[in-house]
Amino acid sequence: MKIAILGFGREGLSAYKYWSSPENTITIHDNNSEIILPSGVDGILGADAFKNIDKYGYDLLVRSPGLRIESHSLKTPCTTPTNEFLKVCQAKVIGVTGTKGKGTTSTLISKILTQAGYKTHLLGNIGSPALDALPDISKDDIVVYEMSSFQLYDIKVSPHVAVCLMVSEDHLDWHNDLDEYQKSKRNIFKYQKSDDIAVYYSDNSTSVELAMDSRAKYKYSYGKDSDVTIVDGRIKAFGEDIISEKDILLPGEHNLQNISAAIAACHVFTKDIAAINEVLKTFKGLPYHIELVKEKDGIKYYNDSFSTNPSAAIAAIRSFDKPQVLFLGGYDRGSNFEELAQELKSCQIRTIICFGQSGPKIEAALIKAGLEDIEYVPGNDFNKIIQKGIGLALEGDCVVFSPACPSYDMFKDYIDRGNTFNDALGGISLE
Repeated sequence: MKIAILGFGREGLSAYKYWSSPENTITIHDNNSEIILPSGVDGILGADAFKNIDKYGYDLLVRSPGLRIESHSLKTPCTTPTNEFLKVCQAKVIGVTGTKGKGTTSTLISKILTQAGYKTHLLGNIGSPALDALPDISKDDIVVYEMSSFQLYDIKVSPHVAVCLMVSEDHLDWHNDLDEYQKSKRNIFKYQKSDDIAVYYSDNSTSVELAMDSRAKYKYSYGKDSDVTIVDGRIKAFGEDIISEKDILLPGEHNLQNISAAIAACHVFTKDIAAINEVLKTFKGLPYHIELVKEKDGIKYYNDSFSTNPSAAIAAIRSFDKPQVLFLGGYDRGSNFEELAQELKSCQIRTIICFGQSGPKIEAALIKAGLEDIEYVPGNDFNKIIQKGIGLALEGDCVVFSPACPSYDMFKDYIDRGNTFNDALGGISLE
């Protein structure tokens, strides 16, 4: 079979290894003309790598998740690593999507099931490429798969347990519009069967609406007055008392939502309250997710570089009841910052530093909302930007780096940005 791998990043390399066999002839297409190809493999590289793909006479195209290809306009059959994995994996798959909280929720699900005695595999955006893990997955294992809108965009198989967290505006630089973004999320439910399970966030109308497309007999909700809910400071699940909020290590209201979603997703596999408690009392969160990285002179410094959209920043600022020095800015993805501006009006804000490509746009939205103590720091001197903000922090404040934007205007990715923020603080030092 003649196969084209479209995009040769992490997922593209995984796809190449999966389809590489004597009976297949593989060609790599990538717009980066400087990538290093596997020995003996041909490549179509550069600016025209994805133009007129049908003309090459391939039997199959394999689209990497981050690459947008209008597969419906192609004559050549097109699949993705996600589609292939869901089609051939023998284990039960729990898929997790949403605008904010996918990584934390997926990790919680994996940890709870592992604590309850299952062998689990954490894959997708947060774990290993799914196809790489296939040889190690047996029928009785459980796969937890964090699924982005890019991966869901054209899937034809839905996971056994589909979890949809809060859905708000995001990735409008990739999707044509908000409707297309939501349709991509809908696919996590679209192909479910009656014996599958749908989990949705009852306080988010979009999550509710998308879940109604599922043919699953059992639909579990979390949120107010739901299957998993919070009553008088305690998490209740399916009529059982689980844990007090005070005993949970993860900070913030948004993490209570993530925890509730994880408990709902695990319900069909385990009802082990002791296992759930053990995880919730010990798991402190993922790196760059509202992570406390420094405490000095009565000031706490939080790294939330994973915050790549306004909803994430809103979740971060809601986590604190003390004055905040807040950093906002980055790559302009076309997001709307009005809701974030309104949220900030009800928070204790010492100052807001706007930076990066989207800095002027954010500054304008905040000023329009009537906020004060805002400063846009121009240029790409990241250390100067950070020092400007932390120099204004007082004892008892929280310095919160939650940019609400992607990092691509100044950094390779959110990890690079997060590490650079830590460096700008003079390293990590918890007193």
